[in-house]
Amino acid sequence: MLNKNAQQPDRPAEGPAGGIDVLQKSFESFNSATRKLQEAFRSLEVKFETLNRELEQKNRRLETILAEKEEVRNYLETILESLTTGVVVTDLQGRITMTNGCAERLTGLCPGASLPGEFRDRRKVRLGENILEVLTSAVKSRDGGTLGTVHIVLDVTRVEKLEEMAKRTEKFAAMGEMAANIAHEVRNPLGSIALSASLLLKGLADEKSRDRAARILHSVRSVDNKIANLLLFTRKPEPQFRDLRIHDVLRDILRFSGEILEKEDIRLSVRLAEGEPVVRADGELLKQVFLNVILNAVQAMRGGGELAFETRLHRDPALTPGMERTIELRFADTGPGIPEEDRKRIFDPFFSTRDGSSGLGLAIVHNIIDLHRGSVDVERGVRGGSVFTVLLPLAEPDAEGERARRQEGKKRI
Repeated sequence: MLNKNAQQPDRPAEGPAGGIDVLQKSFESFNSATRKLQEAFRSLEVKFETLNRELEQKNRRLETILAEKEEVRNYLETILESLTTGVVVTDLQGRITMTNGCAERLTGLCPGASLPGEFRDRRKVRLGENILEVLTSAVKSRDGGTLGTVHIVLDVTRVEKLEEMAKRTEKFAAMGEMAANIAHEVRNPLGSIALSASLLLKGLADEKSRDRAARILHSVRSVDNKIANLLLFTRKPEPQFRDLRIHDVLRDILRFSGEILEKEDIRLSVRLAEGEPVVRADGELLKQVFLNVILNAVQAMRGGGELAFETRLHRDPALTPGMERTIELRFADTGPGIPEEDRKRIFDPFFSTRDGSSGLGLAIVHNIIDLHRGSVDVERGVRGGSVFTVLLPLAEPDAEGERARRQEGKKRI
């Protein structure tokens, strides 16, 4: 049996005091955990603030980069839109992805459309009155792959006309020298024939023989007249150049030809460019040019029609020195037009589609315009008929005269 008086093992004392100790230890543990959490939270706050500042800096940096890129993009777009040459970009399927304003004006093409075949297959394309030169280049990616094609479109209409004029001038120079030699060789025997025919005419009593001699004399004189015209063509006049307001010259010749136009029932419409353009020219020679062109239009519109006259100002740095600033004079009639095969020869000496014409009128026009460093051309109108175009360089501004005008303007103010 167990001894009831034996000592029992020591146990913690139970009661209010022991519970307080346990609770106190629990609070201490909780406070310790709370402090750790607070420290961790403060650490997170610091990290968050650091990250937030870094993010703000990166956002500002990104905004700066985007603004710079937008500025560069706008700058490049401004340059692209300011170009006087057209730019057309296509993808690998030939669809247009980008154009500039000049390309749209020259070709009428816009993004989303398919590039016409002639722009891919030819170097030069004719669109209406314009001649366009197309240069192509592949658009490459950074890794060397092909993304599409860029097409540079140049308006070479006036350059082509000037080149054609230069070739025509060279041909005329050679023809003129040859014609002058032939004219002198032919005129001598013609004089002898004319003298003999005159003597025969005086010495013959038979009416039929006299009639034959008279016809010989008339034919000789007709040939001599053509030779005289030929020599007029080969002998270039010496222009008296001075500064002229070209619109004044045109108004004079239009008033002079008004009665002719009215008699032939031809309506006249006139549209002049703004201002008073000045050219360095011989006014009388230019009047001869304009009158000749108007008379050609009148002869093409027997039975009535309309003659539209217009002037346009151009500025093209791509042209040869002295031709950067020009005035274009257009005479458009509503006649039957000139066939393509004749159009290429219309300025050749002795070429004419009308009976009885010497065929030297337009050749002389060409020579006069060439003396003024200009160009003359003819083409078929959009609505039929013919359009004669004369291009003349504008006179360089007179610095002394301009200063005097400005000074006079200040005095008036």
